[in-house]
Amino acid sequence: MTMDTALSLTGITKIYPGVRALDDVSVTVAPGKVHAILGENGAGKSTLVGIAAGSVVPDAGTIGLAGDELPRMFPRDARERGLAIVYQTPALAPALSVLDAVLLLLPESKRPARKNAAAWLSSHFTTLGLRVDPGALVSNLSLRDAHLVEIAAALASDPSVLVLDEPTEALGPEETRWLFDRIADLLASGTAIVYITHRIPEVIEIATDLTVLRDGRVVGRGLVADYTEEQIVELIVGRSLETTFPDKAVVEPDADDVYAVTRITGQGFTEVSFAARPGEVIGLAGVEGNGQREVLRALGGHGLTDGSVALGGHQISVRSPRAAKRAGVVYLPGDRIGEAMFGKMTIRENVVAPNLTDAMPFGIVNRPKEYELTRKAIGGLAVKTPSLETPIVSLSGGSQQKVLLARARLGNPRVLLVEDPTQGVDAGARVEIYSFLRAMAASGVVVVVLSTDAVELEGLCDRVVVFSRGRVQTVLNGDDVTERAITGAAVLSTDTSESTTITADSGQRRRRLPLGPGGTQATILLALALTLSIATTLASSAFLSPLNLSQLLAASSVIILVGLAQLLVVMTGGIDLSIGSVVALSTVVISFFGQGGPGLFALGVVLAIVAGLVVGIINGLLVTRLSLPPVIATLVTSIAVVGVAQVMRPAPGGSATGDIMAAVGLVVAGVPVVLMIAVIIAVALWYVIERTTLGRGLRAAGSDPIKANRMGVNVDRMRFLASVGAGTLAAIAGLILYTRTGIGDANTGQALTLTSVTAIVIAGASIFGGSGSAIAVAAAGLLLQTITSALSFLSLGLSWQYWLQGIFVILAALIPIVAAWRKGRAGPRLR
Repeated sequence: MTMDTALSLTGITKIYPGVRALDDVSVTVAPGKVHAILGENGAGKSTLVGIAAGSVVPDAGTIGLAGDELPRMFPRDARERGLAIVYQTPALAPALSVLDAVLLLLPESKRPARKNAAAWLSSHFTTLGLRVDPGALVSNLSLRDAHLVEIAAALASDPSVLVLDEPTEALGPEETRWLFDRIADLLASGTAIVYITHRIPEVIEIATDLTVLRDGRVVGRGLVADYTEEQIVELIVGRSLETTFPDKAVVEPDADDVYAVTRITGQGFTEVSFAARPGEVIGLAGVEGNGQREVLRALGGHGLTDGSVALGGHQISVRSPRAAKRAGVVYLPGDRIGEAMFGKMTIRENVVAPNLTDAMPFGIVNRPKEYELTRKAIGGLAVKTPSLETPIVSLSGGSQQKVLLARARLGNPRVLLVEDPTQGVDAGARVEIYSFLRAMAASGVVVVVLSTDAVELEGLCDRVVVFSRGRVQTVLNGDDVTERAITGAAVLSTDTSESTTITADSGQRRRRLPLGPGGTQATILLALALTLSIATTLASSAFLSPLNLSQLLAASSVIILVGLAQLLVVMTGGIDLSIGSVVALSTVVISFFGQGGPGLFALGVVLAIVAGLVVGIINGLLVTRLSLPPVIATLVTSIAVVGVAQVMRPAPGGSATGDIMAAVGLVVAGVPVVLMIAVIIAVALWYVIERTTLGRGLRAAGSDPIKANRMGVNVDRMRFLASVGAGTLAAIAGLILYTRTGIGDANTGQALTLTSVTAIVIAGASIFGGSGSAIAVAAAGLLLQTITSALSFLSLGLSWQYWLQGIFVILAALIPIVAAWRKGRAGPRLR
């Protein structure tokens, strides 16, 4: 590398099964310039920048960054060397807070101290003109807001190379101008910008150099100033595009409206009215956040509270998605991956999913019929796929959108509502999608399109409805539908300008409990335990006797520890079925040392913990090296561990001496020492999870492994550490259990696996990974043991233990559901 090179990619080749994604590609990016990487979907652009950022490993070639030439890059190393990247799909793990996500994205040399981080991030957002709650969960952000947060994180890293992959696809005109202003500041300081986009006008405006890829090879490079827009498009698609937009409909001036929306009201919009005549394509526009998206969703059955919708002169109901579907309304959301499609299912399954009655009229799978319907649906759409059995998530953005449009066409809709129809779609596919939408309108289908691209609305739509603050500001018709008129109406109507503060509205800032998001759950669980204790005491005052309370608290420590062990694994996206077996193995190992003196017993403690550690290592290796699902891996080890324990102790035995039992059963101020140990471990684990980089990595790995990898998290390392930690904690639980029973028994802890799962569910941890509170798990352990202890005092049978646990599991599961429902009722707030 030379001083005039910020980033070099030389001879890069990447081969996937059956596909050569990149073939000997070389790109050199200079400091202080914007280098555009262009090409159709599937041309290899994102793969190339993924290699530069370290999230993709090349098969050949070298990466030059910060003066070094390397055969591959790791995400964390790339950041430390000054490369920041903003992905097309934001690489923000959903379970993290905005603050934790930004901190994880920053190189360690730029990361502020944790105690000052919230104030630092708030100040950074204020400097950039963003209003974001650092404590908000990433999962609660819109796609647009997530993009803004990731851009802000990239800017905070003070990069020498900034890679922007489709950065404006989710942004409106105002946010796009804001981004371009930031790019100008970076260029002035000598930062190199790698810019990937399908929007050629943006390339003409801000880029200096360009490299064009087609089918994984470089087909053109040079100065942007040497090319016209038409020449760039021709390089990208390999052919001349005579017409980007199809001809608009010729509509009689006195034609009756075929679709009429009258004074509809819902969350985020009020008394909205517009209409469409036969053959027209209607566009919805406005500055982002002014109600147009809510209107489109409401017309698809998601949120209409008042007003009427008529189709063909007859009133239709769109009060729910099912009612809208019955009326012939099909809604395609803009979030293809998260909301519109079934990512792991095939093209065939995605196409026929809403049309199962046609595909299998008698409820029996008819594969030939499914293929027939799928081929009919995608006919003429040029979906690039090796077969109809290809998972839709593996297709390019353009092909994914075509499959979704094909699915909509198969249902013979009367109204087609499309949100951002060409987001993340290349120039060639855009032309095909525009032709498809125009053909649907010509066939009698009412087509309503929402887009943030005023040029797209001008070229495609016959009528554009511009929104402001949840109301219709103006309706543009015919020759009045121009980019200038659309943008002008949107901007002037909201009294904003390019200098207006960009807002990423994630709700009002909330005062949080000091223990973090699990504090509320822990408080509720402790309140339930206290309520049950009071009720039991009213039935039998002996429940509060010192002896019973001591036994209850000591027994709680075992459940707390197995719950914490399960939490670690669940947080990384797995389930550990070996926890009960490790507890049993631990009691068996220590039982061989219970008759000796303190020194010998201490050796037994060490060996028991080592045994749990070894099981954890084996689990971790099975999951990370052999790629076994955690459930399968831990099921195998659970069986093996039980076998080992039974060989060691075919029958219960190895009782401890009275001195040892008295020493380990020590009580201080009425609280067993073993409970203190469990609580100390819970608090320490809470601190690690909530306050350290390791904790952020654990949550990110379980929340979304792909995004976590892009954030620089070593996902396999996190899963391995979680397994090792779970084995160690389960072994400690076995030691405490031995101090209560005083005997080694290979079968004594088997039920604790189910108990551990119950504890983390009650504690509000997501079984899908990414979230959970150690403090809440500790409270759950106390509640579960209180239930068990209360049964004998309430003269209830053992079956009630399972009934009560089941009831509390259901109640715990309902808490987040009710919270989400209340949040949904609050709805979006207009700014």
